[in-house]
Amino acid sequence: MREHSKFEIRNSKRIEDPGRTSDCLLRSGEHAFRSFGFSVLDLLTFPLTRGRISSFGFCLSLLLLFAGCQTGGEPLKTCPGKASVEEALKTLAANASTGVPMRAKGEAMLTYHDPDKRVARRDNLLLEVRYDPPREMYVVGNVSVKPRVVVLGSNGEQFWLALSIEEISDYYLGDWSEVRGAEGRMMGVSPQVVLEAFGILGDPNAWGDAGAWTLSNKGPYDILTRHDETGRAFKRVFVYACDYRVYKIEYLDYRGKVVATAQLGLYEPVAEGFYIPTQIRIVSTARDGRKDSMEIKLSGLKPYQFNDRQRQEFFHPPQADKYRNVYDYQAGEWVPR
Repeated sequence: MREHSKFEIRNSKRIEDPGRTSDCLLRSGEHAFRSFGFSVLDLLTFPLTRGRISSFGFCLSLLLLFAGCQTGGEPLKTCPGKASVEEALKTLAANASTGVPMRAKGEAMLTYHDPDKRVARRDNLLLEVRYDPPREMYVVGNVSVKPRVVVLGSNGEQFWLALSIEEISDYYLGDWSEVRGAEGRMMGVSPQVVLEAFGILGDPNAWGDAGAWTLSNKGPYDILTRHDETGRAFKRVFVYACDYRVYKIEYLDYRGKVVATAQLGLYEPVAEGFYIPTQIRIVSTARDGRKDSMEIKLSGLKPYQFNDRQRQEFFHPPQADKYRNVYDYQAGEWVPR
C-alpha cells in the first residue's frame, strides 16, 4: 500500500465563523496540520502475530485537529463554562440525544510500528462508515487491491477489530460487560477507545454517574475528569464552552500519564442539532515510547436508514474462522482463543 500524495488535510476550512470557531484546541501542534491536519488518541496495544504493534497503530490516532488552527494565531472566543458537573453532563446528553443513523465515506492514514523494524509503516485506506447511535458502529478500510483489510465495529453487546493486511490476519472480540472503567489505564481495548470517539457524541447515557466526574475550566474549555472507584483519574474530556462539543479526550494510565489522546474537529451537521467531527486523529503511545496513529478525514455525511440485511452485515461481528489468530477480551487482557 503506497502513500497517496494527495492525501492531505489542510487547516483552512472551518464550519463556523472564524471569530467563533472551536476547531482549534492545542496551539502547540499547529505544524501538524501541514501534513494531515489533526492528531488525537493514543489507544491500546494488541498482541499481534509477530509481537506487539500498538493496536496495529490502530488506536486510531483520530484527532489532532485543534492545534492552533486559528488564522493568524487569533485566540478562541471564550464563553462562560458550566457551573457544575451535573449541568455539563446534562448539556452533553442533550446534544447526544439528537443523534440519527448515518453513513459517511472517508480516508485514513495509518502510521504504526512493526516490533521487528525501526521505521514506522504508513498505509492509506479508503473508509466506509455506518453509525446508528448510540452503540452500533461499522468502519471498514479498503485498499485498491484488497477490500476489508480493516473492520472495526460494535453493537450493544460486543466490539471487535479484524485485521487482514499482508502477513497480519488477526481478530479481536470483546464484550462491553468486560469493560469496567479500565480503558484509560490498561492498554488493550483499542476498539473501545476508537468507538468512543463517536459513541460519546451519540449516546446520551455515555457519561454515567455525575459523582464519578469533576469539572474544571481552562481558557475556552470545560474539562471533565472521570475517576475510578479509588478516586484515580483515568479520562479527561475537553469541551469547548461556546458550543459544548467534545474536541479532545485524554486517557491516563495508573500514574496519571497520558497514554492515548483523541482529538475531534471540523464538526459538520448530519441532521438538525446532530454534528459529527469530520477530522479525527487517534494517537497511541507504546510502552517503549513509540507512537502509532490513525488520522481520518470524513466526507459525505448523510442520514441513513438501515434495513435488516444491512444491520446483520454491519453490526454483527465477522466470522472468526476467517482469521489465523483470534483473541478474546477477558479481565482487561487480550487472550488467544
